[in-house]
Amino acid sequence: MDTQRLETLLAAMTRVGASALHLVPGRKPSLRVQRRFVAGDEAVVQPTDIDELTRDMLFSDHRERLATDGHVEVLYVSRSGRRYRATIASAAEQCSLVLRPLPEGTPKLEVLELPEQVGAFARGRSGFVPVAGFFGSGKSTTLAAITGVLNQDPSRHVVTIEDAIEHVHDNGAALLHQREVGAHVATAADGIRQALATGVDAIVVGEIRCAETLDAAIAAAESGCLVFAGVEAGSIVGALADLTLLVPSEERPRLRVRLSRVLRGAMAQSLLQRSHRAGRVAVVEILVGNQAARAAIRNGNFHELTAIMQRCRGLGMQTIDLALRALLAHHVVTQEEALLHATNRDEVLTRGPVVPTR
Repeated sequence: MDTQRLETLLAAMTRVGASALHLVPGRKPSLRVQRRFVAGDEAVVQPTDIDELTRDMLFSDHRERLATDGHVEVLYVSRSGRRYRATIASAAEQCSLVLRPLPEGTPKLEVLELPEQVGAFARGRSGFVPVAGFFGSGKSTTLAAITGVLNQDPSRHVVTIEDAIEHVHDNGAALLHQREVGAHVATAADGIRQALATGVDAIVVGEIRCAETLDAAIAAAESGCLVFAGVEAGSIVGALADLTLLVPSEERPRLRVRLSRVLRGAMAQSLLQRSHRAGRVAVVEILVGNQAARAAIRNGNFHELTAIMQRCRGLGMQTIDLALRALLAHHVVTQEEALLHATNRDEVLTRGPVVPTR
């Protein structure tokens, strides 16, 4: 498959408003339109087609990550200038390619309909805030919107450390530097340490994947920086537990102590289909780093955090089920959609006071 054929498929994707283009060997190119796959009249994709397309997309570090992790994400810019997130995944010695269009403008926190506590985290002056979510959860968009808030503060020096710079921010009141792993810094950990050396006030890390990056992020928060970092997990409990598993077992008690001291808060999100109009809405779990949450983390009792979020709604906390109940009460999503994501169906369906959707 040559670039011209890919450009034709991307143009068709724009015309029909598709959210993704899937190129899988052995199948015809498919567009994801309103949750359904629509195959075109194109010829079946061959493994050599994917190899040809990805040859110029991937640098050596991308190929190493693909070999070790089985997938890698890069930025693809079409001839029209439209930017796409390209995800290459390998299985059975073959690669597939998925391209998703990126928003043409930088996302705004108020437009994303996120809880007010997310903005409160962005207004903080120090601490560590993990932002959890699996692929396709909107996590990168949320981090970009948080960066936008930080970028409007004239007292901030902000540095982002990203695998691929998906959202290019305009010059704001803050001093903002966007750095890409591989292009500007060797590793995310190096990027964090270099940012500290320049006197940074806030750091946004696309994703923490290793112990070295986690250590650098916590060290930055310990030095007085405000640090936001993406974590591949479906919940706050899962994110914090997974972070501790990045280090050897003998180092975990010390890591939990460090994490409990710097944790300003945490959030986890996924995207749900709206009920009355096209598009999706984020459902967000929120933890604020109060005394009870810090004690649970320090002692490794992550299972206690859900109960803490339920008890401390007045502080801006909410579980995933409370957030779903709010969306359902405001008729933003259907009951069927809400229950698909619920951890406790009875909690979601309970009538009574709910947390706000914004």
